Amino acid sequence: MARPRRSSPTAGEGRWPMRDDRIPEDILRDVGLDEPRYGVTALRRFPVNAPVPEFPTDALPRPVGRLVKEAAKAIGCPPDAIGLSALVALGSAIGNSRVVQPKRGWTESAAIYGAVIAESGEKKSAAIGAATGAVQKLEHILQRKHDKAIDEFAREKREYEVQKRDAAKDGVAAPPPPREPEARRVLVNDTTVEALIPILKENPRGLLLERDELVGWVKGMDQYKSGGKGSERQFWLSTWSGRPVSVDRKGQQGPVSVLKPFISVIGSIQPDVLEDLAENREDGMLERFLFVYPETLNAMWTEDDISDGALVAYRELHEGLRGLFMTIDDEGDPIEVPITFSPDAKETYINVYNDHREEMAAPGFPRYLRSVWAKLEAYTLRLALIVACSRFTEGGLAERIEEEDVLRAVKLAGYFKDQARRVFGALRGYDEKKRLLEDVAAFVAAQGGTFSGTATELHQQLHSIHKPNREAELSKFIKEAAEDEEGFTYQSKTERFKDEEGKWESRRILTLSLENAVTP
Repeated sequence: MARPRRSSPTAGEGRWPMRDDRIPEDILRDVGLDEPRYGVTALRRFPVNAPVPEFPTDALPRPVGRLVKEAAKAIGCPPDAIGLSALVALGSAIGNSRVVQPKRGWTESAAIYGAVIAESGEKKSAAIGAATGAVQKLEHILQRKHDKAIDEFAREKREYEVQKRDAAKDGVAAPPPPREPEARRVLVNDTTVEALIPILKENPRGLLLERDELVGWVKGMDQYKSGGKGSERQFWLSTWSGRPVSVDRKGQQGPVSVLKPFISVIGSIQPDVLEDLAENREDGMLERFLFVYPETLNAMWTEDDISDGALVAYRELHEGLRGLFMTIDDEGDPIEVPITFSPDAKETYINVYNDHREEMAAPGFPRYLRSVWAKLEAYTLRLALIVACSRFTEGGLAERIEEEDVLRAVKLAGYFKDQARRVFGALRGYDEKKRLLEDVAAFVAAQGGTFSGTATELHQQLHSIHKPNREAELSKFIKEAAEDEEGFTYQSKTERFKDEEGKWESRRILTLSLENAVTP
């Protein structure tokens, strides 16, 4: 039986409900959205009474979720760093083989720039390594194969020199020389852009860059350039977007260019030097990162370990994603293979997109987060691509994005939104009043764009860790905020009514309105 369709909300109907009954219960349960507080709209932000968001392990592809849970227990660390590192690693395995296409002319790759924020000694390297171990192992195998190929090339080259001399003696053309084997790579650690672009040229699928300390990576940009400061940093800005890159190499004729560069990045950074990652530049580098900044976990010794089953399932998933075919053109550049949405997935994504945009326009939304949210818009698609590719690779299913994939991606993106608020709030200045105004705006929007009720009812129904304890203080704050915020209005009037005994009473009714709370 086909599920009933729901048309887009129109003016007066309010936002999408906290539970979308169109989505089957088993999907909601699998993705961890079966609790009433969750739903398409509620996923804009995790519950406001959670100061440090909990990593949504259940939203990960199943083999990844299993690895994250077991590795976190075995290592004695929060699951956040392992989960982000796994997403980065799987994205690098997909590489340029697939892109997600929400509409013609708009595609997003699976590339992720990830940063793990933790103090020294908090097992950052172990957590990252638990997820990138499969990539490291593959790089080692490829390097050994290349070493053998180089040895064979040296032997063929010696034979060629003999054949060339013999041909000269006989007055005939020499045979073609042997071709030096290209080095297949999947992982790099420390390299300059000048060295990296030729590696990308030989490996059009893409690479994973893993760095223990991201600040050293950022500060190393342009240190070899004389007077050309900014060019290497611009390379990484362009690579995140998949824009063409090129470099002039000494001793080479003409530049080496890559039409569709693909590099995923994962590394760690200590909280005290986080500002160094931005280097006081407003170029969008920091906004391109997904951050995890979990609470410190003082874990005691445990005999828990990662099971062979979890390791094998994760490695097989990684190998399956690496096995997705990639088409290249005559120039050796990858040809995009777009993954499109099923009808249900597309409808859900449109609702998510509109809700995300409404959040950016909501009263109180910090100006410094607008660029971050723009990148998270792209990341929601990238996460959906990784989740979808993992699902249909593991199950041998049709290559398209389903509704479940979108929901998983949205839950992951919601977590990264909260982490972005923590990180950028610390860097740009956390404003508790702005957060309260955002929470009020989200509450009013959830009521359909208008709330009418007493100050007591408003105080009881609004869930926010930022609201004052007294209802009068909350009403005063909202009244003052409405004077400075366009599209947000506050009205107060006295209403007379009869009580149960028929006596006339009066009460003060507050009416809060939010323009454009609903996208037609």
